[in-house]
Amino acid sequence: MKGRGSLKNLNARSLCIIAIVGLSASACGSTTAVATSTTSTTVVTSKIVASTSTVLATAAKRLFPQGLTIVSDLPPGGVTYSGAEAIQPFLQKTLQIPVTIRPVLGGGGNTGSQYVYNSAPNSGILHMTYLPQMAIGEIVGDGRYKLLKYTPLAGLFGNDTSIYVSKYGSPLKSFASLKTANRTITIGVFGVKTSAGWMSAEFLSKVNDIRTATVPYANAAQSIDGVLSGAVDLASVTRAQALPLIAEKRIQAVVEFAPRPLSFLPGVDSIAQVGASTEAFYNVLGIDGPPKMSSAAKQVLRQALAMIAKEPTYIAQAKKVSLAPIYEDSTAWTALESSAYNFVRTHLSTLNG
Repeated sequence: MKGRGSLKNLNARSLCIIAIVGLSASACGSTTAVATSTTSTTVVTSKIVASTSTVLATAAKRLFPQGLTIVSDLPPGGVTYSGAEAIQPFLQKTLQIPVTIRPVLGGGGNTGSQYVYNSAPNSGILHMTYLPQMAIGEIVGDGRYKLLKYTPLAGLFGNDTSIYVSKYGSPLKSFASLKTANRTITIGVFGVKTSAGWMSAEFLSKVNDIRTATVPYANAAQSIDGVLSGAVDLASVTRAQALPLIAEKRIQAVVEFAPRPLSFLPGVDSIAQVGASTEAFYNVLGIDGPPKMSSAAKQVLRQALAMIAKEPTYIAQAKKVSLAPIYEDSTAWTALESSAYNFVRTHLSTLNG
């Protein structure tokens, strides 16, 4: 409780200091006075950030003496692992405790989700949550966890979806070419009945009447290898896997499942344009804790993530690996989890059919 009180008092003091500096600037008429005040504000803000970091680090060392572990359901190169890699060094620096990444693989992602779900509330074990994947894994894939009972901390990355790619030069280069194909189209997916890629493949078949056959792969990288080798016609992947190979002209985007065209895939149709708007969805990535995490632990982690989300270096590093940093506080992240859950429930008859 002492740590929480310190944070509240610090926030109150910070607001007072900023307000006083702002009033001083307003009272002065000269340009020089305003410039000096701006400089003072920057200095004061820097001191406030440093003080807040110290308070958070002190609390983190008390709450998580063994450090933090971020669980990914994919190995290095997978989107959840890349998300964990992007946040790990900054979380470690901010809280001044060890932060490690642990891949817990299997079950199309369900094994890692179940591991965190069954962890002690204040164990320091966190989950790289991928939506709508986790909702699919629970509702369709019989995952032994409850998405809406995890402790929501923050949304971190977005502007992604299932992107269908074929080998560069393939005649399968648009949604229209899929519709007119006179054979069964094979699609490499990760996580049958547990992933957004599998779900969108079901939509292509059952909503859009395209003859498809899904081929399961351990991860997206392997499914792209299947495309490049000719083992499958298409792979359903995310922007992090697709963009580098599109730039190298090794693969080409065919269709994507966002509600609107994506700026980073010019000329590629959204399923909402060529199919049904009810099929469209975004993939989003954030961090959850186990159910029933303490208020003190939630407060420290949420404030740390909010601070990190504003750091230019963090934003730049995330963009380098084709992630789109889009911060959502715990309230907004909770709403996104509920939305993903309801989306899957709405399409249950299609996914179970």
